Amino acid sequence: MNLEDQCRTSDIEGLKKWAKIPVDMQQRLLNNVFCSKCGVTTIIDYGIQNDQFGLVLQGHCKKCGESVARFVEND
Repeated sequence: MNLEDQCRTSDIEGLKKWAKIPVDMQQRLLNNVFCSKCGVTTIIDYGIQNDQFGLVLQGHCKKCGESVARFVEND
């Protein structure tokens, strides 16, 4: 699986954790991702992966298209 495919895939446990986060907080997290070229940006075309410490969102920068990721810690 290449990086492009990984950005769009999600696992069931990750999706379950994500669904427990209120929608307004989900939007805040999606709109507050760091891009090495643009600084703070929005993540698009993202996938959600479960991690023992939380969630990993992998996708692309809305501004420049570079790969970006966001880690969301467990409660």
